[in-house]
This record gives sequence, C-alpha cells and structure tokens, in this order.
Amino acid sequence: MQIDQAHYHGWQGQLQSPWVACLAIVRVALLQVFRNKAYWFVLALGMLRFLAFWTIIYAVTQLSLPPDMRQQFLKLFGFSANVDADQNNGYIMFMAGQGVIVMILLAFSGSLLVGSDFRLNSLPFYLSRRIDKRHYIVGKLLAVSSVIAILTVLPALLLFFEYGMFTASTAYWVDNWRIAVSVLAFGSVICVVNSILLVTISAYLQRIVPITITWASIFLLLGRLGDLLQWSTKDDFWFLLDPWRDMRLVGRLCFGTFNRDIDRELAWWALLILTSLCTISLAALVRRVRAVEIVE
Repeated sequence: MQIDQAHYHGWQGQLQSPWVACLAIVRVALLQVFRNKAYWFVLALGMLRFLAFWTIIYAVTQLSLPPDMRQQFLKLFGFSANVDADQNNGYIMFMAGQGVIVMILLAFSGSLLVGSDFRLNSLPFYLSRRIDKRHYIVGKLLAVSSVIAILTVLPALLLFFEYGMFTASTAYWVDNWRIAVSVLAFGSVICVVNSILLVTISAYLQRIVPITITWASIFLLLGRLGDLLQWSTKDDFWFLLDPWRDMRLVGRLCFGTFNRDIDRELAWWALLILTSLCTISLAALVRRVRAVEIVE
C-alpha cells in the first residue's frame, strides 16, 4: 500500500519547543488525579477548611463594624487578614494547616504520577520521543506542584481576593499587596520542596506502600522525634528535624512575622536545610532517570 493511500501526510505546521511537552505531562497528571474518585475525598477535605474561612470572612465583612473591631472578630475564628495585625497571620495559618491534607494526597499519588512510569516501563516511551530527561523531570515536578498549589496557594489567594472584595474598597489590596507576594513565595517553597522529595522517593520506591511508609516517616516520625529531643534538651534547634516545620519557618520568613525572636534565626537555618535537602534529592532524581535505557 502506498503512503498516499494510507492517508499519511507530512507535518505542515511549525514545530514547537520540546519544553511545551512539560505542560502536556502536567495536564495528563492532573487528569489522572481527578479521574480517580478515591482522591476526591481527600480534595474535599482540603476544601472544607477553605470554605470555613470563606464563610467566616463573608459573615464578618458584612457586619457594619470599624476595621479594628472587624479584625478582632476574625481573630476569634483564628484568622488575621493583615500581616502587621497579628504575628499569627491568617494566610500563614491557613496554608500551614493544609499540610496534613497535602501530605495525605501526595503519599497516595506518588505511585500514580511517578512510580508507575518506572514500574510499568513507560518512561522509555516518554524519552523515545522528542522530549528528553530534562523535560520529563520538569514536567513531573510541575505536575506535583500543581496538585499542591490547588490545596494551598490558590485557596489562600482567593481568601485574599475575597476579603478585599467584601470590604467594598480597593484599599485593602493596595495597602496589603505584599500579602499576595508572600503567599506566592510561601507557596513556592511548599511546592518546590514537596515536589522534589515526592518525585525522587517515588522514582526509587515506585509502589504505593513503600512510598507511603517513607513519606510518613519523613513528615511524621521526624517531627515527633524533633519534639521529643527538644522537650528533653530544651534546645529549639531540634525542631529543624521536621521538614514541614522548616517550611513553615521559611513561610514566616516570607511574611516577615515571627512569634519569637529565636524563630527568625531558626528560619534561616531551615532555609539552608531545605535547600541542601532539595539539592541532594534532585541530584538523586537525575541519576535515577539517567539510568533508564532509551529506545530510539
């Protein structure tokens, strides 16, 4: 059969950059998560806290109260809308409080998004195309970061937008524009650290049970160990064993608010620890992907 009869034809359009394939990897990963109904329950739990804050902000802002009294009412419900109004800034507390849901979702999605590519030998199919290992790694990191952002960054920005919208003035957005920047900075820390750790662990362990056990050990056992060592030695530097607490400290560094003077010093050490951890994990991930044989 001739090529014309088989309806094959050459590509007539302009070829795009292989980096565009990263967006396709993100799209496929999100579809995998949202098509799995078991993850809907975890996502719903993550949205419950957001809806609770949304309702509280709406109810308080509809009351005819002075701004200071409105802030006091919000504090009663654990939310502070201004950075300088309370060191326990509401946006920090909200994003940090989403940590449990994020950890659960990532623990069970690592095998689906990354581990299956190695376990089912589908990674050589990716790499046999025009994309290379750089595009695959970046695509998977962006995919995991997108899942995290849906539960942390996006809801926090919506709360910021809602508070300014229901105060019937743009003064809140203008006076507190640094909040949006700080939310994006803190969200970037959460997304980068968690995505690098999860993709690296999933690339090596591949199956859901060992991934979940390792993930829980990092974010639960290390945290409890740090608490016990701090309680016995009275040295707050033991708190730095907990990666999630390190991310919260760096988040306070982004907002510039600290409960204690020592937290500022701990935040810089936490930033150094997270940077070192991500560098080592990323090097291990690159080595793992390079070991995959490519079929041209």
